[in-house]
Amino acid sequence: MGHLHLPTEDHVAGDAHSLGELMLLRLRADILSTDLAPGSKLALHHLARQYGIGITPLRDALGQLAGDGLVVMESQKGFRVAPVSVEELRDVCDIRLRVELMALDLAFDRADAPETDWDRRMKQAHATFIHLNLKARVGEDGPITAEWEAAHRELHMTLLSACASPTLMRVCCQIHDRVHRYRRIALPSKSYMGGISDDHLAMSTAAYRRDRGGCQALLERHIAESNQLILENFPGAPDV
Repeated sequence: MGHLHLPTEDHVAGDAHSLGELMLLRLRADILSTDLAPGSKLALHHLARQYGIGITPLRDALGQLAGDGLVVMESQKGFRVAPVSVEELRDVCDIRLRVELMALDLAFDRADAPETDWDRRMKQAHATFIHLNLKARVGEDGPITAEWEAAHRELHMTLLSACASPTLMRVCCQIHDRVHRYRRIALPSKSYMGGISDDHLAMSTAAYRRDRGGCQALLERHIAESNQLILENFPGAPDV
């Protein structure tokens, strides 16, 4: 008879951690895609059945998403997907511009530190974006996909990553995700992004050349135009 090998405490803890991370990724993706609609109630037992997961990792994942501003914890009422509004959209768009420019400025200060490996990682992120053919072009009618957004997010965060500030990068990631949810609501297809998608190559090229001012100006214009596009097309938004 074979021996029964019981899992060690470390193995159980590792499995629980992996399960929690997977749950976090799935919930975040479903919120960003609006498959879980803004303002909708997140009933724990229903979600546990839907995702095939226990209550504890589910609750932990929702708690983390609440910290990221994608979920709201209601006293005695549980969790809801964070609602959307024109006021919050304007706020997160403004903050995105400020924090990404701050991170980029710090990135140039630390760009040539050996541990940043900035140029190689930027080239890899940009090559992935191009290779997957995810760049939005005028005339494309397909919706913005999770794959497009993942490549887009990686490109932006890699550009900023040489700032070497985990705190600032966490804020940039949180705000980027919150803006992306509004983008998915406001822009029905990738064709809307066609006019500003080519900015990414220009920004990367300026970074390789260590053209701080040029890269900052390109990023500022890129984010401002992206923000304006979302605001103009957000349902119910007044003329901007």
